[in-house]
Amino acid sequence: MNEADLNNVFKYDKIILSIDSESCLTTNTGKTSYYIDLLEPLRNVVYIKILSAVIEHNSALTAERNMKKYDPFYICLNDYNRSKTYINSVNATTGNIKEYFDSVPYNIGGDFSTISYTQSSFDWTDPTVYILNPPEPNLRRLNIEIKDKLFNLFNTNLLTDFNLTICVYFMKNRV
Repeated sequence: MNEADLNNVFKYDKIILSIDSESCLTTNTGKTSYYIDLLEPLRNVVYIKILSAVIEHNSALTAERNMKKYDPFYICLNDYNRSKTYINSVNATTGNIKEYFDSVPYNIGGDFSTISYTQSSFDWTDPTVYILNPPEPNLRRLNIEIKDKLFNLFNTNLLTDFNLTICVYFMKNRV
């Protein structure tokens, strides 16, 4: 029978960050490019996972960006590129392979689109976990961009709000 670890000697710990567009500053006014400076840096970050993402949008999005059901909203988080996609575009100078952290499928019938990963796993076999190798020694800032299916930033009049819940795992300080 396993006993509870009352001494808290686990090697890793985690913190849950809840971030929304109201709590972020923008790097490009009127565009979906945000950042948040952490009050206290997170040290020795080894894994990052989005637990949930909600993107609020208005009805003009379908017509203006030619969005179809299940088209992706790409979420870019710092330079943590967990996934890749191929974008069929005529602009061959920038390349067709794009990297991003996660994506949310467009819900054409509603006012918001969402994803949710219900468990906070950091098993290296979990495909929703981004493993930092080497660990990030001093994470002070999160840069967040939300892009359309052609990998362009949105205007904030089309995407009016977002909410991200992110789980960040870090190694505890060794004594």
